Order: sequence, then C-alpha cells, then structure tokens
Amino acid sequence: MDINWARSLFTIWVFVSFLLVLYIVLNKRNKQNYNDAANSIMEDNDTPDDESGR
Repeated sequence: MDINWARSLFTIWVFVSFLLVLYIVLNKRNKQNYNDAANSIMEDNDTPDDESGR
C-alpha cells in the first residue's frame, strides 16, 4: 500500500464525515434545538440589576 492509497482513503473518510455532519445539521428532528439555541440569545436577560443606587 503506497502513500496515494492512504491519501485516497483519507479523502473518502473526510467526505463521508462531511456528509454525516450535513445530515445531522440538516435533519428536521434537530430544527427545534437550533431554534432554541438561536432564540436563547434574545431571551437572555443578561443586563445587570441596578443595585448600585446610581
């Protein structure tokens, strides 16, 4: 097995991994999780309470 065979296998492995990531990200079952994560920034009340008396 020469280096070109190893490079070909690595390329195929990276491509299959990329397709797996796309499947996971674009799966409709995960849509609500992504929407919750996107909306959590707007719903987070991270402004400090004005307790200093200014």
